[in-house]
Amino acid sequence: MHDSVTAKLHDTIKELYHQAIDADKKLQALRDKGQAKFNAVLREDSQFICHADHFMPYVAELAEELELLEMADQEEYAKLLARMVSKIQLLAATLNQFVRLS
Repeated sequence: MHDSVTAKLHDTIKELYHQAIDADKKLQALRDKGQAKFNAVLREDSQFICHADHFMPYVAELAEELELLEMADQEEYAKLLARMVSKIQLLAATLNQFVRLS
């Protein structure tokens, strides 16, 4: 079962990666116009460790967590999975809102 879950997570992160590339290009275009003057895409109280003014570092953090998840023992797996799913939902929702605004 873990294999099918991690395969789905790989697919999801790959999709988020492509969305983040597009979103980061749009953010750079806005910055070139003197807009998008914020310090972080997500609030500091999000579950993410990184705080960046573009999306790709958040995707990289998810990819690193997926590697940890794949190596986790049964006891850690559920905890790591729940946190990862929550972070994926937050990032996906933020990307979707950004795309709708731009």
